[in-house]
Amino acid sequence: MALRGKLLYVLSLTAVILFVVALLGALLALVAPKDHPIYGIPLFSFYWGWLFMDLLAYIVAIATLIVAGTSLEKAIRGRVPAGLSHLRSSMIVTGVGVVVATVFVFSMLFHLVGFDITLALATFALPFAIIPSFIAWLVSPALINISYGCRHDPELQKIVDRVAARAGVKPPKAMVADIPIPNAFAYSSPIMGRYVAVTRGLLNVMGVQELEAVIGHELGHHKHRDNTVMLVFGIFPSLIYFLGRYLMFIGMYTGLYRDGGERRRGGGEGIVLLLVGIVLVVVSILIQLAVLALSRLREYYADAHGAKVTSPATMISALQSLEKFYGRYRSARSVVENSKIRALFIYALAEPFIGLEELLSTHPPTRKRIEFLKTLTIADILEV
Repeated sequence: MALRGKLLYVLSLTAVILFVVALLGALLALVAPKDHPIYGIPLFSFYWGWLFMDLLAYIVAIATLIVAGTSLEKAIRGRVPAGLSHLRSSMIVTGVGVVVATVFVFSMLFHLVGFDITLALATFALPFAIIPSFIAWLVSPALINISYGCRHDPELQKIVDRVAARAGVKPPKAMVADIPIPNAFAYSSPIMGRYVAVTRGLLNVMGVQELEAVIGHELGHHKHRDNTVMLVFGIFPSLIYFLGRYLMFIGMYTGLYRDGGERRRGGGEGIVLLLVGIVLVVVSILIQLAVLALSRLREYYADAHGAKVTSPATMISALQSLEKFYGRYRSARSVVENSKIRALFIYALAEPFIGLEELLSTHPPTRKRIEFLKTLTIADILEV
């Protein structure tokens, strides 16, 4: 789809959302008493104000994503880590960048709204940022096994044991997922242990050597603790997002509404808080882009581990087999795109959005993964 067509699609979707919002507002106006108070704010007025500010925040965020993302997409399009040392330094720089950006946001909030208010907001925001992800992490193996029909396979376990011995790691439990398309994924939790799953489709299209390379890739995720790393780094943009939402609410409550016919004191301060909240929502999206970049770098690292336990040529062949399958059977892409665990797959696809496919993806394009594997030396492979 051309860029113009994508923009028209987004604008059309926005128009539909606006229509739904207007319809809901009209219905609320008919059924709700206009003088019904919520913390001293008229229900109808608060409803419209909150929806408007929400919509404004997301429009600004999407506009920023399109403008900044287009430049970033062009900048990363031809960039491939030039060896293992470059990859490791890129991971360190990206991770530090996420942390520094978060610290900078908190420093600005300390200056703008004060230490006590920032600390109170963070106390409320942190559980929303951590608890859902943490609970999902704890029970994810059970949910994945049930949802995707994963069953332990003794024959596959022998292959996993063999590859794990080469890698010098404790073998996870080997599972076969009841999915017809070729893919594989690693998942774990501290209470349910570690798993490596391959799909029925993968067993049908790959030979033993390619299968070992794929398993080596997934063992690399376990060895490098990628699930834990990405869980921790995913907290940072979520925390900033919820801080922004709370500031928007406080700003609306203190600055945008009348109480008893008189505008509240500190209205100017309320508008400032509202604007700061919108900025934080935008910043959370930009930090999330950095987290996605870190995820793509971790995929390169897992590929290097797959090359270590087999060879770079075998890992390349495995990736080419996956690319060939999804290139031939376009309908299979929708299965990956609609999967809730797509980020765990060895082969994942970005949802196309205004030409920002790679920027919004957890995985690098296959061609770049192959280019990276070609740069690895024997010394690099031994270090993974």
